[in-house]
Amino acid sequence: MTLSVADQGIDRPQRLSERARLVLGLVDGGRQWLQWAIRHHQARYHFEDEDALVVGTQTILHATRLMLLPRLRLWISPIKLMTLSLAELRVFARAEDRPGGSARAGVAQVFRDHQLLTNSELDGAAALLRALKVADAPLFQCMTLRDRLAIVALLGQPASGEAPVVGLRQEAAAFAVEQSRTPLEFVDYYRAYLNLAAETPLGAPEQRRARAEAALATLLPVLFDELDGPRVDGLAPPAREFSAATEEWLMLGRRLGFSRLSRGVQQVIAHAGLTGDGNDKAERAAAYLAGAQALLTSGKLDSGRIGQDGIWTFRTTSQTHELKVVALPSGVIALSAFRRLPL
Repeated sequence: MTLSVADQGIDRPQRLSERARLVLGLVDGGRQWLQWAIRHHQARYHFEDEDALVVGTQTILHATRLMLLPRLRLWISPIKLMTLSLAELRVFARAEDRPGGSARAGVAQVFRDHQLLTNSELDGAAALLRALKVADAPLFQCMTLRDRLAIVALLGQPASGEAPVVGLRQEAAAFAVEQSRTPLEFVDYYRAYLNLAAETPLGAPEQRRARAEAALATLLPVLFDELDGPRVDGLAPPAREFSAATEEWLMLGRRLGFSRLSRGVQQVIAHAGLTGDGNDKAERAAAYLAGAQALLTSGKLDSGRIGQDGIWTFRTTSQTHELKVVALPSGVIALSAFRRLPL
């Protein structure tokens, strides 16, 4: 047998689940490649499970883990598709195979239920950057799906205080562009600036910028120790492997860090209570990070949820706090958020 999944030989498509067959049908050339792999007598393909099969097929054929469903105008991870119900997958399959009003019935509901954004909706990222007067910055010239999703999410970012909202947001964007080298860093520093500005909304722009620069100068060195984390190997590991890897990492006495320095800065500024201009910011940041590790050690991550871009998010809570961990497509596991729950 030339194709196997989870140590089971696949001699015909019907050996696979209907879910896997539907997702492979959405991969351009997926059905044809499956038939070829089954019949080829020299090629050898083994996949740990059906998730790995669909990701592997997409990657082999198109050299990317993200799929484009052209009639739905949707970029999406095949693993996200594998989490949809059979009814939802059939809706997508009909819409892709038979364009038209009746075939698209139910598509909008699936999009709402899973918070999926079409290419048209993702264009909101470019529109926002233009409104913030930073669209021409070099770091935005080659954005990924993950970048665009993160920037679109800024459309709901509040700008507190009495300063004109548009002016304050442009001020935050100008600061973030100056500090950033990637779109995701821009998102972090933009949010961090607005968090700090909310504390002194009546101050002059120069005062807000100086405050933000001082916060970064204090926090960045503190967070160098918070950038380490476990990695799960494999094309598409099951979600349970991410949780097990995190538990093993913590049992070894190691700390789970952030995926990037800017994310750590933003979370500390937003949730560590860095009020006033005192000199205890580093101590407050250290206490905040210790609290995150304590909840990670004592809590248990849930089964997780995967986003449109293929990134898993896991959550655990105590009576007072919530913590989120992300598992990136590269297999890296990192701290994403830690905050006090609303009363």
